[in-house]
Formats: sequence, structure tokens, C-alpha cells
Amino acid sequence: MNDPGRALEARWLGTRPYREMLSVQEELVGLRQAGGIPDTLLLLEHPPTYTLGRRSEPSDRAGLEGEAAVVETPRGGRITWHGPGQLVAYPIIDLKGIGEQPATAARADVAGFVASLERAMVDSLEEWGVESRTIEGLTGIWTPDSDAIPPEADAATVAPAIATGALRKVGSIGLRVSRGVTSHGISLNLSCDLGPFDRIEACGIDGCRMTSVEVETGSAPTPADAGLVFHRILARALDLEPILPEPSPADSIFSP
Repeated sequence: MNDPGRALEARWLGTRPYREMLSVQEELVGLRQAGGIPDTLLLLEHPPTYTLGRRSEPSDRAGLEGEAAVVETPRGGRITWHGPGQLVAYPIIDLKGIGEQPATAARADVAGFVASLERAMVDSLEEWGVESRTIEGLTGIWTPDSDAIPPEADAATVAPAIATGALRKVGSIGLRVSRGVTSHGISLNLSCDLGPFDRIEACGIDGCRMTSVEVETGSAPTPADAGLVFHRILARALDLEPILPEPSPADSIFSP
């Protein structure tokens, strides 16, 4: 059971350089560990940037020679791309008291938290008219052609659908947990340019085809509006109270 009255505060930060947000998240994680800030959801866009997670391999850089915006990051996963028209959400959340936590557990319920992120992504996409789901053995959120993928499908059985484009990736997850506090998080493709994904093997998944809300439906919310929806739905999934702060400069929660 979560602490009564526990809240999730959202902050819309606009467009922020990826490297800047690395240091911002590190600072906020320390503050959250010390109890200096509440559970916080950072909502933003990044300028065009390729990011390499902890599981990235040298081959992930193939074709990116001379590309200035390639950043190594401590999140999980492999290579992906961020850019305008994509919602990025970074939860700075203390997992103590979140999810199932038996008295004998030595660690927080990370798997349960990831499942809550996935559920919030799927429910948000449903509000924008996109059918999506998770696939056993694959990271992220996928949208299939109608009736193309049976409920029991896993990474092995959907390989042909990925190869033909009948199953497309619309959202990604790459998390970090430090002393029970989360950082990094998710991205949802709203109306972003999908061309940069063609230069990489996105998320290390062979043949992975990316899609967006705009491609699937013909229109998409702005990242700022989408962030409000995702914040509300994630707070509900975590049994937290969604709190929108009074308008204030984005820099007010971290050092310049």
C-alpha cells in the first residue's frame, strides 16, 4: 500500500539538451534520496539526439560517424533516437512504498514499476486512438495491424510481423534505479520525424520499424498536452495523487 496522500508532481521543461538532463537527473535523484523533493515527473522534448544505453554494442554506432549528437547514458537498453515531436518523461520516484514489497524483499519492486510505466503508455496511446501492447521478451510498446498478433505472442513468434511492418514500435523504455530512486524513463513518438531511426537498429531489435501517433491516426497531441495525459495516467497506475505545480520557471527545480 502506498503512503496515504503521496503525490506525483509534474514539471513541463520544454526542449532541453540531452547532456543537460543527465546532470539534472543526477542532482534530482540525490535530492529525492535525501527527501528534499517529492516524487517528480519531468516532461520534455530533446533536440535531435542518439543515445546509447548500458547494453549498447560497438555495432550500434555504425553509420553514425561524424554525428555530433551521440550521447552515452547510464539508462538501460541500447541505442535509440530522441527529437522534436516526441514526449520524453523522466520519473524521479522513490520506489519504497510503491507496488508489491514483501517484508523480506531486499530491493524495490522494479519489475512492478516498469509494468506500471508500460500500462500508462498503453492507456495514454488508447486516449489518442492508437491500439498498442507489450510483447513478451521485447522492450517498449508496440502497435500491431488489426488481429495480426495473438495475445500469447512473444519475441520469437512476432519476428515475421516485425520484418513485414505488421508490428511497429511506438514507445520505448530505458530506466535507471539508484538506491531505490528511478531516473530516465520513457519516450512516446507523437509526431516526430521517424527518418533518424532508419540509421540505427533501434533498441537493438533486428528489423524494428518505428511508428508514431501521427502515422497511425493522422494527427497527434503536442508533447506538452500529451505529458498532461501521461502524468495523470501514470499517477493513477502508481496510486499517487497527480499534482501540477503553480507556473514557475522550469529551472526552478534544479541548479543552472
